[in-house]
Amino acid sequence: KQWYQRRVAITAGIAKAVKLPSVLEQILSTIKGNMFEGIGKFASPAISLESLSLEELSFSDTSTKQSQPRVRMKKGRNKKKKPFLNNDSEEFRKRKGNTNFRNNANSSVTPATKGKAASTHPPSNHTATPHSGTDASQMPVPVPLDKDMGFESKQTDFTVSTSESEYSESDTEEGILNKVAGIQARVRFSSLVALQHCISNIHKTSMYSVWCAFLPPDSDTGLLSIVRKESNLKCRIAALGALSTLIDSCKHYFLAADSHIGGSGQARSASFTPFSLTLANALTSLHSELLDLLPGCHPGILPHLLQCLAVLVVHTPYSKLHPNLITKVLDETCVILVENSNNTSQLKVQTASLNVFCACFTVETPLLEVKEWLNANGSIMKYILESMQYPSNYKDGLQVICRLLRFYFTSISTWWTELSNQSRKLLELSTEVLIQNMSLLVLEELGKALSSSLEREELDLGVVKAHWVDILQTVIVPIIQDEASVLAPGSCDILSTIGNMVFGALETHTQRLIMTLVLALTHHPTITVVSSACRCLGVFVTYPVIRDDLLFVADTANAIIRSLEDRHAGDVSLVLRVSWSLGNLSDTLVANKSNNPMFVNDFSDLLLGRLFEVCMRWVGGNDKIKSNIVRALGNLLKFIKKTTYEKVHFMDYVASGVKCLLQAANTGMMKTRWNACYALVNTLQNPVLNPATSTWGEQLFTTLEDVIRTCKNYKVRINAALALAQCPTRTHYGDFFLRIWGAALASLTQDIREAPANMVGYSEKLRLQLLLLLCHLVLVHEPADRAGMVRYFPFTSSTGDEEEVRRVVVTCARISNNDTLTPVEVECFGTAIKTCGEVGSWFTVFEHMLTPVKLPSDAEAFVTSDISKK
Repeated sequence: KQWYQRRVAITAGIAKAVKLPSVLEQILSTIKGNMFEGIGKFASPAISLESLSLEELSFSDTSTKQSQPRVRMKKGRNKKKKPFLNNDSEEFRKRKGNTNFRNNANSSVTPATKGKAASTHPPSNHTATPHSGTDASQMPVPVPLDKDMGFESKQTDFTVSTSESEYSESDTEEGILNKVAGIQARVRFSSLVALQHCISNIHKTSMYSVWCAFLPPDSDTGLLSIVRKESNLKCRIAALGALSTLIDSCKHYFLAADSHIGGSGQARSASFTPFSLTLANALTSLHSELLDLLPGCHPGILPHLLQCLAVLVVHTPYSKLHPNLITKVLDETCVILVENSNNTSQLKVQTASLNVFCACFTVETPLLEVKEWLNANGSIMKYILESMQYPSNYKDGLQVICRLLRFYFTSISTWWTELSNQSRKLLELSTEVLIQNMSLLVLEELGKALSSSLEREELDLGVVKAHWVDILQTVIVPIIQDEASVLAPGSCDILSTIGNMVFGALETHTQRLIMTLVLALTHHPTITVVSSACRCLGVFVTYPVIRDDLLFVADTANAIIRSLEDRHAGDVSLVLRVSWSLGNLSDTLVANKSNNPMFVNDFSDLLLGRLFEVCMRWVGGNDKIKSNIVRALGNLLKFIKKTTYEKVHFMDYVASGVKCLLQAANTGMMKTRWNACYALVNTLQNPVLNPATSTWGEQLFTTLEDVIRTCKNYKVRINAALALAQCPTRTHYGDFFLRIWGAALASLTQDIREAPANMVGYSEKLRLQLLLLLCHLVLVHEPADRAGMVRYFPFTSSTGDEEEVRRVVVTCARISNNDTLTPVEVECFGTAIKTCGEVGSWFTVFEHMLTPVKLPSDAEAFVTSDISKK
């Protein structure tokens, strides 16, 4: 008894603080030994992780025994207590060697005959034989404690009494075995919990060599066999917890699973099985095993089984496995939810079912199988909404609705009104801030889905407008007007999804009300409210129906500047959102410059200067903020007009802004460098800014030349080449014309095989952009430049070089000076790019690019048009 208590304490201690993978061997040995140990001495063999077999973890269910009534000693009797019959006691060895003990194993013991004879005979329906070694067939099987494969209410807490009075001389062998079985179950339970902690602490690379031992192809071994055959309820739950942790720790390997290796109809080699196919088979088998356990599962096990299934679904790449696998999961989960929809005693089952649905609607979205299942089983929405009448299901039900609205709105579009009503109902009923924010999140996702459907003309604008008017009156306006409400950020996020079509359809006074409420929130003392309001303004300012409203654009600019200059501007999340809105504001300024010249003249130079200053302040922040700031800087440099640029302090703003962009193009995160190069594209598109006559021109061309030559990221090089092609005239290039010509040719001649693996898809686009740059340089070149261009040209023949260059230059000069290319032109350039690696003469490449006879047959209209001069 004391020995078992020590084993339990040690194993439970390991479960609380396991650090090393080596502990896993001892834990598994404990589980193994206690499954076949009667009351004999424990002896655990050594187990190797590499050759681990959990066959011992599987054992058959044993029949239920009826506990015999215990005769307790009366109080006040000073009878000497007999010691507990442990393995080493002489009395126990005598009883084990008694012939009557073995021969009368099947004799019946009743309360009437219970006495001294009962103490020397085993229970009537239990066979006890002496065991030798570790042969499981000769060991007594632990007796389960009730018919539900769990402990009785008095013993479910695995409590082992230390009082010796409970082991009186009237105790039967069955009572002793029952107590030992309880101790053994506690050891198994603690070992499984320790196993779960061990798996969660082992690095994923260490689990790679042992995870197959826990999920073997043979269904009679492994953790699943414990779930299926274990006689104790808590041990089965602990096994499911360990299995869930194991699946989560192996999620990186599951991504490599592929059941389509070699083709479905091809015979695979019997001597070699790809690892991806092995993973696919293991995942398919695991799905089948868990789904087979669902029907008729014990009510105490079912929620944990569904949770384990949800973890498996999240980490399974269904698109690379055999079809109908996730469909089976949805079918079984649907049956369970329907059966327990009105059962208040099974709320945990409902919650677990909703978790499985949430996992199915999240993995590899949108999945065609899930979409087809939803189209065929649309009534499941009724049961999901019914399950949300219980507070314990609020959170999980709202999560399911959010996933459906985000990824599968077209399949549930007929239910969007009911979903909106349900979320507003929970917003009123629940007092928990989490549930209220999740209800607002549902309305936000619904707003995005409705806006997208309106753009595709799938819904009626009048119906959606009525929905938004109702939302504004009942939800958004009351929340925003309540200064003490913590839901104002969620309300701003909902407003940002209204969309241009609905906003334009609203009455003018409603539009003014919305803009006024959001602008007022930018003065709120709470950071989250200010950031959400600024983000909402950043969305509004891009709507075509109000972006030419000078007053609103100016108010938005002032709100953004105030938020970035505020004392709370050190908060990264606030600056990130406000800088994104600043980028959107700058996009609106550029759009108004092209479509509304009066807007440029009326926009305040003072306000423009403040926008430059706030950009200079934050361009040195972290990369996420910097990527937004450089986008805004490029748009502001493109927006500036001639009269404004001639002012001294604005020249300083432009010089500082260009230098910041060049620094960002050379260093930092690739997204920031990409944005910086594209910002330089916008800068050079402004004819007011002439690099050749500016102090920053030399640094500009030197930096871009270095980027198109040496940058490893092809997307950055594409934008750098695009920026160099934006100078409208030869004078803008100054003395750097020939250097740019040579850099473009050198970059174009680089072997495509030098491209990094992740950049192969962009190599063709880079070649096309470099060709366009060369053509643009030919268009703007002067005759005096041709002698210098010869030095950079990659000749392939020893004679006729000068004539070849002349023909190339003349042929390229036939290209029209259009900013955008037609699809036929792009196809012609694509053909030229492919020819680039096959033809030895560059003249042939350019000639092939521009010969009309090489155009596709459907380009006859293009050839006969004015562009045919090319």
